[in-house]
Amino acid sequence: MPIIDCQDLTKRFGSLTALQDVTFQADAGQIIGLLGPDGAGKTTLMRHLCGLWRPDAGKVTVLGLDSVRDAAKIQSRVGYVPQKFGLYENLTVMENIKLYAELHGISAADLKERAEKLLQITLLAPFTGRMAGQLSGGMKQKLALICALVSRPKLMLLDEPTVGVDVLARRELWQILRQFVREEGMTVLASTAYLDEADYCDSTLILFEGRLLTQGTPDEIRRQAERFVPRPTFEEAFQALICGTVPEPLRRQNPVKPDAPVRLEVRHLVKRFGDFTAVNDLTFQIHAGEIFGLLGANGAGKTTTFRMLCALDQANGGEILLDGEPLAENVEKMRSQTGYVAQKFSLYGELTVRQNMEFFGGAYGVPRRLLRERIDWALKAFQLEPFVKMLAARLAMGYKRRLAMACALLHDPSIVFLDEATSGTDPISRREFWKRILDLADSGVAVIITTHFMDEAQYCDRLVIMRDGLSIAVGTVDEIRHQGADAATLEDAFVNLVT
Repeated sequence: MPIIDCQDLTKRFGSLTALQDVTFQADAGQIIGLLGPDGAGKTTLMRHLCGLWRPDAGKVTVLGLDSVRDAAKIQSRVGYVPQKFGLYENLTVMENIKLYAELHGISAADLKERAEKLLQITLLAPFTGRMAGQLSGGMKQKLALICALVSRPKLMLLDEPTVGVDVLARRELWQILRQFVREEGMTVLASTAYLDEADYCDSTLILFEGRLLTQGTPDEIRRQAERFVPRPTFEEAFQALICGTVPEPLRRQNPVKPDAPVRLEVRHLVKRFGDFTAVNDLTFQIHAGEIFGLLGANGAGKTTTFRMLCALDQANGGEILLDGEPLAENVEKMRSQTGYVAQKFSLYGELTVRQNMEFFGGAYGVPRRLLRERIDWALKAFQLEPFVKMLAARLAMGYKRRLAMACALLHDPSIVFLDEATSGTDPISRREFWKRILDLADSGVAVIITTHFMDEAQYCDRLVIMRDGLSIAVGTVDEIRHQGADAATLEDAFVNLVT
């Protein structure tokens, strides 16, 4: 008997059909990847598998149980980690684990043995007394995984568990899942925005506009794109399935000039929080028209550096120059010229898409007549026109990212900061983002970006890799690969440098 049996599943929300006649089966003891662009129906499918929603048509059977009639039994036997961090940030790591154990009726004796194993495997044992809200992104995901695993589920459902998590933590997370599949016969169904992670899966499901396009192993999916390109990557195969072809690689039209003026210069920058040094002796330059990447594991100091460059935080040492002048004396100039997309969605969820644009355009001082033109441009450029009256909180993650980028560009800034701006977006949306980013750089805008997507980092003119607040490598992609033990890929070079 398959552990999941989905037959002709259909779900509608008003006039929107979120899932249409979705049919598939999944056997026990494997990792299944659930892939698709934003709005494809991945989260909707998972919530049906949890017994949280009732189908409008069709039937879902999980662990031999009917998702409608036996919803409570399914929820007690399935582990589920939603897209948003759902634990209690004001409780410690151990207090969260104990709370979830009590909810599942696990005895103190069983919990002690189980928790020790889970904490050891996830390397969280030294942090049991730390507040969950103070954990890095990777550690938060590991804690969420522990809380879901504490009841020994036969099926684990993970909704984009690696979003915003660095390369090393992502590798560790998949290794942990593989270990539980191997040792306990657990089945994992996980959605992911990182298509390179498909190779961690035994099988993949690809959804598009609520329909299941195909199901197969990663190699079977790749073979479907061989008529377009030789030896296709999984991402190329994904694009071929969704778009009907493999798009041409993105390229700069006007590469940054060697004599381009320096917009930002960082000299021996230091930032401390009490006894903790978050940024230590950081030095680099950023030129007009340059795409400059800050890479590093979670907690390396990237966001702290961003906040100082944007004049949101003051440094404890060193200096930042804007066009050759001290940033501290030119804060208003910096803010008027800067567009900023934060790591977390920071717009107003209770306002509509248009209302957010009107608010941020006004805050940036865009004249009312010009603002209407800029909003019309942004709605079209970021394909937000169908959602203009929708509350921002109800947008899918990828569309929230589009809205954040649109708001950041309304005042036509000359310096743009993107702090993991594409995190949680699908490859098609990310490609659209990068077309816009490359156009910005071609027009002379200085772009500073952090990302955990190593394929995105390839677009950067130069990179700095940070570890524990220090700069451990600076240069072009090829120079970074050379510094990383002449690694074949940028990801391998990153891992070599930070470990």
